[in-house]
Amino acid sequence: MASRAASVVTTMDTLPQDAEFDLVILGAGAAGLAAAVFAGLRGARTLVVERSGSVGGTSATTAGTLWLPGRHPTDGRSPASDAALAAEYLDAVIGPDDASAALRARFLEDGASVIDELERCTRVVFNRRDHHPDYLGDRDGASTAGRAIEAADFDGRLLGPDLRHVRPPLRDFTIFGGLAPSREEVKRYSVIATRPFTLRAWRHAFGAIPRVARHIADRAVRGRSSWLTLGNALIGRLLASLQDLGTARIVLHSTVTSITRGTHGIDSVTLLDARTGTTKQIRPRAGLVSATGGFSRGVRRAELLPGLPAEWSAVADSVEGGAHALLEHAGAVFARQGTDAFWAPVSLVPAADGTTRVYPHFALDRGKPGFVLVDQGGRRFVSEAAPYHVVGEAMLERPQRVPSYLIADRAALRRYGLGVVRPGGWGLHARLRDGYVTAARTLDDLGARIGLPEGALAATVARFNRDAARGVDEAFGRGNDPYQRALGDAGHRPNPSLGALGPGPYYSIRLHPGDIGSASGFVTDERARALDADGAPIPGLYVLGSDMRSIMGGRYPGPGITLGPAIVFAALAVRDAIERAR
Repeated sequence: MASRAASVVTTMDTLPQDAEFDLVILGAGAAGLAAAVFAGLRGARTLVVERSGSVGGTSATTAGTLWLPGRHPTDGRSPASDAALAAEYLDAVIGPDDASAALRARFLEDGASVIDELERCTRVVFNRRDHHPDYLGDRDGASTAGRAIEAADFDGRLLGPDLRHVRPPLRDFTIFGGLAPSREEVKRYSVIATRPFTLRAWRHAFGAIPRVARHIADRAVRGRSSWLTLGNALIGRLLASLQDLGTARIVLHSTVTSITRGTHGIDSVTLLDARTGTTKQIRPRAGLVSATGGFSRGVRRAELLPGLPAEWSAVADSVEGGAHALLEHAGAVFARQGTDAFWAPVSLVPAADGTTRVYPHFALDRGKPGFVLVDQGGRRFVSEAAPYHVVGEAMLERPQRVPSYLIADRAALRRYGLGVVRPGGWGLHARLRDGYVTAARTLDDLGARIGLPEGALAATVARFNRDAARGVDEAFGRGNDPYQRALGDAGHRPNPSLGALGPGPYYSIRLHPGDIGSASGFVTDERARALDADGAPIPGLYVLGSDMRSIMGGRYPGPGITLGPAIVFAALAVRDAIERAR
């Protein structure tokens, strides 16, 4: 297949001094790229400024899911009725009088039409997740399907030379040195790993040959896989759309060092080339958009997340919030809410150079039968199958829950994997050697090895197993709602999520609360305009994505509640900026 000739990724030295663009966008994650795409659809020229050497930010390393009610409703609902039910659900989860209620109403009103425009006019195509329940399924208005959409897989060869700039997926969610399986491929590969001598496994293995062969060829020719899935597919499709439009330039290794605000808007920004130390002044005619990914690894972390090391963060390492002080100097207001960040339990994977990398435990292990999560006293404290944000917040409530210990029996580890240990036990021996996994023949021995009080783990598992035998978790209601059941094993009865720990040996890994995105951020209105201390919009200044205070009030009601609003408000911001300029 021929490569595309167009390239939109460049460096700052290609820009003339005092260059003018309609919009200057800080950050090349999904929010920033989407803003550039919507601007291009309206004929506006944009400059996207990215401090790292890659495109995609944290979005590229996620599942790339968008929570978007009203786009693909199920159960016979109309788009309007689904949006109305979603509003009822959000009111039940967050409260109708929350400070961001007006923004949520705008999100639900315009969300479906924004995605429709993307799909009609660009290379961005989404698939509906047929069974991906809202996370708090016991609340009024919750849905079991239809509100989660994901970008369709994408052939990255169409990006030509720009493919090498797409931030790769997280290493521990890939196989064969960078092949990122789709959700359906994960299921098929798990069968191959856990039941390799069955006819079904052989069929899946035969079907995987073209995919693996292509990956091997890609590694030899391009140094990475060219078949993009999940978050990489979303970024690849947005990037390809910008190539088609020809209206955007993305400069890497560049940061903004000053913002000059004039009478009628943002007069200019000064950019610094991190490699050469040179600066350029750029003039945005219609506005400046901040979409740098939040505060997770910047100076604000010590204030908002005290005592939580950046090494626990699953956010891209380029997210330092460097522009936040400049936004505040321009009059924007940063506001806190909830626990300031969104959370997931993470394990720390030792690397060969002595550092660690983060593995987020979203869905593949903890909610399956044969797993139990305990604190340092050997006690359970939350449903293991609860939404990852809920588990993370529960860990933060008590010091003795950090770290916590995820325990599995031998059968569960082999069937589902444990953290970076793959189904079938692939990688177990290496992880026993480096200390990522602790193993023991008995629960008492395992408890002693990880420092739990004598007999505590065995007593907890005995109580847990009694509940599991009946399929009812009396302590924490594990498996009581559609999301928790979906996280389990559909073939396990009577409760897909709840299964007893059987004979040893037993295995344990340490879990920490890891931030996966910012909940606190800059205050905006329903057009994503930054507001000043008096609540008035700052002319020409817009805030998107994780830089923007989450419209979810610090709660996490469903899959993709960060990316869905990021893309919808990107469209609303661009519309306002261009109308204002005209």
